[in-house]
Amino acid sequence: MRAAGEPDRRKLIAAVLGERPADLSIENVRLVNVITGEIYPASVDIAEGIIILVRTEGEPGPEAKERFDGGGNYLIPGYIDTHVHVESTMMTPENFARAVIPWGTTTVVADPHEIANVMGVAGVQFMLESGRRSPLRHFVLAPPCVPSVPGLEESGAVFTEKEIGRLLDEPGVIGIGELMNYLKISQGDERMSRIIAEGISRGKFLQGHAPRLQGRRLAAYRLAGPQSDHECRSSGEAAEKARLGLHINLKTSSLSNHLPEALMGIQGQRWRDNVSLCTDDVHAGVICREGHLNRVVAKAVGYGADPLEAVRFATYNGAREYGFEDLGAIAPGFAADLQLVEGLNGCRPLAVWIGGKLAAREGEMVMDWESGPAEPFCPPKLAYIRSEEDLELAAPAEGGETLVIQSRADGPFNRAAYERLPVRGGKVVIEEDPDLAWICVCNRYGKEQKTIAPIRGFGSVSGAFGATVAHDSHNLVLIYRDPADALLAVKKIQEMGGGMALAEHGRICASLPLPAGGLMSFCRCEEVAAQAERLEQALKEKWGNVWLLKHATAALPVLPGVLITDLGIVDGDRQEFLPQFRIPG
Repeated sequence: MRAAGEPDRRKLIAAVLGERPADLSIENVRLVNVITGEIYPASVDIAEGIIILVRTEGEPGPEAKERFDGGGNYLIPGYIDTHVHVESTMMTPENFARAVIPWGTTTVVADPHEIANVMGVAGVQFMLESGRRSPLRHFVLAPPCVPSVPGLEESGAVFTEKEIGRLLDEPGVIGIGELMNYLKISQGDERMSRIIAEGISRGKFLQGHAPRLQGRRLAAYRLAGPQSDHECRSSGEAAEKARLGLHINLKTSSLSNHLPEALMGIQGQRWRDNVSLCTDDVHAGVICREGHLNRVVAKAVGYGADPLEAVRFATYNGAREYGFEDLGAIAPGFAADLQLVEGLNGCRPLAVWIGGKLAAREGEMVMDWESGPAEPFCPPKLAYIRSEEDLELAAPAEGGETLVIQSRADGPFNRAAYERLPVRGGKVVIEEDPDLAWICVCNRYGKEQKTIAPIRGFGSVSGAFGATVAHDSHNLVLIYRDPADALLAVKKIQEMGGGMALAEHGRICASLPLPAGGLMSFCRCEEVAAQAERLEQALKEKWGNVWLLKHATAALPVLPGVLITDLGIVDGDRQEFLPQFRIPG
């Protein structure tokens, strides 16, 4: 598959033979050859967006319309992010492109399952259309787990093999996204088997997601079809998955960092061609401050990876993973997606080219394009939450113990335990225990259903915080002590058309509007980051050391641990509901 399309090879041959001028010559560089592992002085000639010639020092080149002096710096391929959810940046794809290109990312393979859960096929089409406006090579995988676990949660859409097939017919959709429902897949689940078969029959890539899976269960998952995994949480897990032939996507995201453990697992293996890099979920503020895939390169080098190999992970290996025969290297016939850097440690590029055209220089975009319409869509439907009483937990007449979710400070996977809590007026109350708060997941798609549970260890909660960003169904999640403030947060979120809000003592303290499906802003990276950081700062001032999206995976039932959805409290390991109350006798 050629990411840049099929070129007019006669023009390329004419240019390399000097019969017509090259469009660009980048001279005086130290070329990083990710195919052979060499670094040497060179110049690179480009025509029609394609590399036509790599010249060693002193070799004369063809006539060129433009010349660029590399100043003796390193020339490396553009980075390829092999797994990203653009929605997690809270930016649309076109603004995401403006943010990441200056950091050296020239290609992404995105799984838009966030917006797919909100609005189905139309959401994926929005991401495709927005992505096409920018020069960033924005490829998409059709999201198979919509919702992540049917029957344990409800979202705004349900995908079967029919929807997957429709998306696989779209230009730019190159495979099936992360197959997260790994327990059912490893058991031969009929629905997931049909979805996987849709991809296999078309020869499409199948992206995996299998945290903690090992042994025969992992072998069964591999046999079902997934080709990769980005969820290695230990060195042993990474080593085992690599040995089974899974392509390992090392990641550092804004939600987790298991890069040191995963890197350790593959360091002892002689061949690491099946290792690439990804960001998964990365926030706008992180991109502004530290960058994008270059940040993963930097961390990999910091954890002991050879810098040249880290660059290979981020370029050539990622291209081979997806079968992009013209991306990821600097050689004749490859797309001229390049970056000029001072070092191989993930530093910000001095210049970035996409298709042979200068896209960014010294951290600033040089290219620009007309933005798409900033019209809000798919607001949350929360009119059924009318009063404080709607946000209180009714106690069973028989009495008994209430299931309390235990939020962990050291990781995303919660636990739970039954506790005897006070009851007043038929309602469970938590006022006497300052470590307790309420967590409520409210269906945002027009169904009047919600789950309320006590949660311990979330922070010094006061007032209420609400958000329509809650993986992966993105129902409304509320964390609160005061139902009155929670109701106020709900109203503010409705007013904004989706987003996040912090309320206390009857007023809104801070908010972040996300009018694009309740997930994204139409603003650029700097403004999104500033809004998010103001909200997070307000949250920390009120609640202590609580990060903005601590709640974000609490409602994702495909994860291990104890989760909460609009349908109930879920044991993620067993994929079943837990009783909310334990009645004596």
